[in-house]
Amino acid sequence: MLKVFAGIFVASLAAGTAFAQSWPAAPLRYIVPFPPGGSTDIISRHLGEKLRERLGQPVVIENIGGAGSAIGVARVAKAAPDGYTIGLGNTASHTIIPFLSSTPPYDPNADFSPVSLINEYVNVLVTHPGIPARNVRELMALNKLRAGGLTYASSGNGASNHLSAELLARVANVRMTHVPYKGGPLALVDVRAGQVDYMFDTIIGSMAMIKAGSVRALATTGRTRDPYLSDVPAVAEFYPGYEVAGFMAVFGPAGIPRAVVDRLNREIAAIIRSPEMTERLTQQYFNARTSTPDELTQRVRKDGAHWKALIASAGIKLN
Repeated sequence: MLKVFAGIFVASLAAGTAFAQSWPAAPLRYIVPFPPGGSTDIISRHLGEKLRERLGQPVVIENIGGAGSAIGVARVAKAAPDGYTIGLGNTASHTIIPFLSSTPPYDPNADFSPVSLINEYVNVLVTHPGIPARNVRELMALNKLRAGGLTYASSGNGASNHLSAELLARVANVRMTHVPYKGGPLALVDVRAGQVDYMFDTIIGSMAMIKAGSVRALATTGRTRDPYLSDVPAVAEFYPGYEVAGFMAVFGPAGIPRAVVDRLNREIAAIIRSPEMTERLTQQYFNARTSTPDELTQRVRKDGAHWKALIASAGIKLN
C-alpha cells in the first residue's frame, strides 16, 4: 500500500512539473477588484503589460468592482487553479473584509495561492488647519476636553482609515466620534471645510491639500516616518507600537501548482524591482515591496489576526 501511495505521489509530482514547464500556453486573466482609473488599476495595468513581455502571453485586465473589492477577489478565489487567473488583493480584501461579516465571501487564508507583495503604503492623519494641535498627542488631548471627543471622518464603516482611528483611540485611551462617508474624497472635503475635525487618508488622496495648506498633516501610520512625508512624524513616535501599513499583492486561487506560483513570483519581483516600475509606484506614493509566497502568507495571517481582534473588540460591522 505504501508503494502505491508513493507511486501516486511521484506521478502527481511529475504531472505538476510537466504542466509548469508548458505554462503559460494561453492568455492570463488579471482581476482588479476596483473600477478602472484608480491607482490600483494603473499599477495593475503596468504590471500586466510587463508580465506579458516576460511570459510571452497576453495578460487581460478585468475590472470587477463592488463591495469594497470583495466581489472581484471572490472571483479570483473561485477560478480554476491552473495559473491562468490571478488578481490583485490588498489589506482591505484579505485582512479586514473577511472579519466584518458573519458570512464572509471567502477565506483569506484557505481560498488563495499567495504570489507576491507589490507595494506597501501608509495613511496620514490630517486635520482642519483651525484645530489647535501641532502633533497627534496634542490632538488626542483635545478629545478629553470636548464632550464626546473630536469627530473624525472615514471613507466608510470598516475601512482602513476607520480602523486606523479606532486603533489610535485605543492606544491613546480616548473616545472619539466616527462620521463615515461614502468615499475618502467626500470625507476629506468636509475636513478641509471644518465640518469634521480630522481623518486618516491615503497620501495620494490628501497630498495636494497638504501642500496647499488646506489641511494639516500631523502624523503617518507606519512604524517609522514615510519617505513621501519625511518631515511628518509617525504616530509611533508618540504612541510606541502603533502601526498601520497597508499592502497590495498578487494572489491566485488555492491549488495553483507551486512551480507556477514560483515562476509568477520571480517575474513579478523582477518587474517591481525595475526602475520603471519603482517610478510608477512613486508617482502613486507607494513604496515598492516584494515577498516570497510564504512571506505573503504569513503577512495575511498576521495582519488578519490583528484587525480581526480590533473589529471584534470595537463591535464594527459593515452596516
